[in-house]
Formats: sequence, structure tokens, C-alpha cells
Amino acid sequence: NSGYVGGQFLRRQPINHISASDMYVGNIVEVVGHQFLLRDADESTFKLMECDEKTFPYSDTARLQRILSSKQDMIKAYFISHYDGNGMLDLEGLAKCCSAIGLVINHAELNTIWRRIKRHNTSSSVPFNKLLKFSAEETFGVKN
Repeated sequence: NSGYVGGQFLRRQPINHISASDMYVGNIVEVVGHQFLLRDADESTFKLMECDEKTFPYSDTARLQRILSSKQDMIKAYFISHYDGNGMLDLEGLAKCCSAIGLVINHAELNTIWRRIKRHNTSSSVPFNKLLKFSAEETFGVKN
């Protein structure tokens, strides 16, 4: 009890106009007149979204890889002109690179790319050549 009179915030009821495809990091969903920013998800949720690209198109690594592949020369030019000596890339640096090369992506797509190039790495940054390798991979219709 917080001491404030407020009543029940939400009761069990059907919620209209929200589908699974609306549930991605960075989206704002409205529930019973209240807006909620979806800020993050747990590992199992990310994996689920990455395995179901039809329902969660912003988590489709193959589609994002094709987009990056078409801009590979621009990515290389960006890193040549913005090289700061350590050759590392963090999430903010990835966002800056995408913006600089004219790639308009949302937070969920940026997060999907980051998760893909960062996998098996526990630090907060990765060598920038991981992004180049990801953009150069061929998918052959299979999930990366």
C-alpha cells in the first residue's frame, strides 16, 4: 500500500489492437489508454523473435544482413574515415555508423545486428571487422 488512493490499474480483460509483431524493443504500445515503451527483453525472448522473422520482421537477421551487404563499401569507408586507433565497435558506434551510411533502422533492428555481431563475446565492444564479416556473409536461405 503506497498510501495513495488509486484503485485498480488493470484487470484481466481482452486487449485489442496489439499483436505479437507490435512487441519489439523500442516500440510504444498502448494498453487501456496508457503508453508503454518496450525498453528491453530477456535472452529467451530475443531468441524467439530471431527464430520467427515472419512475426518479428525487425529481428530477421538474414534481411538485415542483405541490407548491410548492399552498403558494405560505405561501411568500409566509414571505418576508414572514423578509425580511432583501437578498431573496436560498441553499440553506440554501430548506431553512428548506420546513421552515417544512411541506413534508417529502428532500435530493434539495431539490437538484432548488435546481437549477431556480438554473439559469443561478453565485452561491451567488438572488433569492427565483425560488422564487415556479417555484412559479407551469404545466407543461402538459412538463418545466420
